Amino acid sequence: MKKTFLFFVFLIILFAIGFFIARMSNDEAHLIKRSRILLGTVVEIQVRDIDRKKAKTAIENSFQEIKRIDDLFSTYNKNSPVWKLNHNQDTLINVDPEIFSLMVLCDSIYNLTYGSFDASLNKLLATWGFDGDDPSLPADDKLVSARLNSGWNNIKLLEDDYFKRSAGIELNFGAIAKGYAVDKAVIVLKSFGVNDALVNAGGEIKTIGNNWTIGIQHPREPNQVIEKINPGEMSVATSGDYEKYFELDGKRYHHILNPKTGYPADSLTSVTVLNKSCTIADALATAVFVLGQAKGLKLIENLPETEVMIIDNQMNKTYSSGFDKFIFQER
Repeated sequence: MKKTFLFFVFLIILFAIGFFIARMSNDEAHLIKRSRILLGTVVEIQVRDIDRKKAKTAIENSFQEIKRIDDLFSTYNKNSPVWKLNHNQDTLINVDPEIFSLMVLCDSIYNLTYGSFDASLNKLLATWGFDGDDPSLPADDKLVSARLNSGWNNIKLLEDDYFKRSAGIELNFGAIAKGYAVDKAVIVLKSFGVNDALVNAGGEIKTIGNNWTIGIQHPREPNQVIEKINPGEMSVATSGDYEKYFELDGKRYHHILNPKTGYPADSLTSVTVLNKSCTIADALATAVFVLGQAKGLKLIENLPETEVMIIDNQMNKTYSSGFDKFIFQER
């Protein structure tokens, strides 16, 4: 089984690789970098070309905003509004306006992606053990029960920040909250006059300024980058089967679950989505991973200002029609 401490060691290695590439894109620039464990991952903020005192203040306030979002959407913290609503026995619930606003977006993306993005899978994730340190293959009866207590089709959004759910349905914003936090952190940085920065929350990345080169992690080689891109004004979000997983009898089981089956989606290894909104890119990366190459690519091609790189189980890369303009060109 893959233990949590090994997962975080891997993340630290990943950040060392990815940010070495970003840093080398402009050696002469003055760089200030800070990292913290938030949102269940390593969050790192880099700021360039700004007074150090001002940069540190901007970074600290950005981390405070990310911590606020982590506390708001956590399914582990008993003081979190999401934890409380998941443990509320009522089926008609009034929620925090910010949570409700994100639920409205989740509803739209659920419909857009044919149900492949689903923010109501907390029972399924818990049944697999991906909410803890020791995930395992669940018994069939437990999986059936968890599926009956999951599914966004069992949720109805109402006026005045109310929503109605079937009994037992629990929310989990893990497939969108990191991107949302990155977007919010960038807003804070800009409010302090920062015009050259990068925020990365476990593969969900947004930059300020155009002079950044991002390394996308190879799904099977933790010390290698499979693609380099210049995102410009686009956000970057990557979902992969190497983030949280365990292996049993030679088969890999990971945390990106197909809502229709309750089992991990198994046709891809990595999906990277580009969109101006990191929130949307984060959710779409999960949806495409679940949909698979053909349906996922078709979805992205029909969306404006959105691109994707899909890596299948044989490490073959497939790009959307406009992705190539973001690929880093060696000079």
